[in-house]
Amino acid sequence: MSKIKEAKRAILQIMPADGWVAVCTDEEEGEGTPPVTTCLPLFAWAIVREIDGKRASTQVTGLFIDDEGQICEACWCAGFLRYERIENLEQPHAAGT
Repeated sequence: MSKIKEAKRAILQIMPADGWVAVCTDEEEGEGTPPVTTCLPLFAWAIVREIDGKRASTQVTGLFIDDEGQICEACWCAGFLRYERIENLEQPHAAGT
């Protein structure tokens, strides 16, 4: 039986990320031009464990599918700024208004 090396980076848990996007900026804009931001819809949150030597760390990252159909971690993409929750544009009206 062969030895299986321990993964240096592994997803421990995944949960839906309905209504969340990763906001990224286009790094190719010239000087003096306001940056253009893009919202990438997330399909899941992942709890990821990374092992670096004897030190292990855990983080939460948003997952999205890129133009080539690959699953990507948003926080590792070039130009990543933040995560945002998309607000429902149809707000219920209060009674009597």
